[in-house]
Order: sequence, then C-alpha cells, then structure tokens
Amino acid sequence: MANWEYGGAYMRHNMDGIIDIAGNSKVMVCDWLHSMPDFMKEADTLFIDPPWNLGNIKSFYTKAEKPYGGMLFLEFMSKLWERIDAINPETLFLEMGKQHLAHCLIEAERRFHSVTFYNSTYFKKAENKCYIIHATNDRKHKRYRILEDQDEADIIAWICQNHGYECIGDLCMGRGLVGRHAFMAGRRFVGTELNPKRLAVLIEWIAHNMLERAIHEPS
Repeated sequence: MANWEYGGAYMRHNMDGIIDIAGNSKVMVCDWLHSMPDFMKEADTLFIDPPWNLGNIKSFYTKAEKPYGGMLFLEFMSKLWERIDAINPETLFLEMGKQHLAHCLIEAERRFHSVTFYNSTYFKKAENKCYIIHATNDRKHKRYRILEDQDEADIIAWICQNHGYECIGDLCMGRGLVGRHAFMAGRRFVGTELNPKRLAVLIEWIAHNMLERAIHEPS
C-alpha cells in the first residue's frame, strides 16, 4: 500500500469540497460517474487521459480505496461522453490506447467538426504507445504537426502553453499534469479526480511553487 500513498501529501492538505487555486482555477475530488461539479462546464478545452480498459478502471478504484460498480468498459466510456457533452468544449484532447482508439474516434466524429489524432508514448518509452485524439469545432483549426510522435507529458506541456483556450479542464486529473502545466503557463484550469491522494500531489506542488515565488519576488 505504501506505493499508493503518493508521498502522503493528502495528509497535509484539506481535500474536501471545491479547492480554489490562484488564478480562479478549481479542482475537486469526486467520482464523475455519479456527479460532476458545475465548474467543469467553464472549460472550453479538455485534455482527458481516462482509463484505457476495464483493468485500468478497477485498478484506479482499488488504489482510491473505493468500490467499483461493475460497469463494463464501453458503459464507462458512454458515461464519459455524457460528461463531455455536458461540458460542451470547443476542443477535446483525449488520450487512449489502441484497443479502443477506433471507438473513441467514431464518438468524437459524432460531436466535432474536425477530428485527428497524434501517435504518442508515455513514460518516455518508445514501446509504450498511445494516441492523443484532437477533436475541435474550430473551423480554422490546423493540425499541430509539432505534437506528432511526442511523449504525452510533452504534448500536455505544449498544449497548456500554446493552445488557444480560456480554461482547460481534465476529468481524470491524477497527479495533475494538466493543472501543473496550465499553472506554470499562467492559465486557468479546472479538474476532478477520484483519488484524493493523487490530487493532493498537485495541490502540494502548487503550494510549494507559490511559496517559492513569494520568497523570490522583490519586496
């Protein structure tokens, strides 16, 4: 269980309710299968890295010490698309493995004017292949060629810094890579995460970052 504690940040921060962050950003611990906070609808762009299969889903619930209701994977994805529809973003970036890539492309094409995807990797390893779907209703959209064959972490960093958005959202924040890069770019973000222990990693990182800024700012 020690490797599921994520440094114990959750013991040093209040993870209850809506957590307000400088710059009018917000995050919350919740299970969006059952409910989603209204602030997620403020996102005009989403970057989501959901579980890629049923085993992943069960693992995330186990690590969060919460029961999983037994929903099949495509039922889970149907609920995710319901949440995406409720948010109604101008642009969606959705990370997915090969097994369900085609299904997600079809669902994206039902909702967005333009859909493409980028070949990617995770954990900086060439053998760890994944795909980033890029779907948008912006008719002036151009494919971001710079993102092709890049690691997911580098793609997230580039999007948070360079993509045109007012607020970027993530329904599966994990340890908060989207939030971290949006914060570093001085841009607004919103997000939810099932596991308070994972989300607390982002809260602690932001707290330390803000403290460092305060120490080094001229008086």
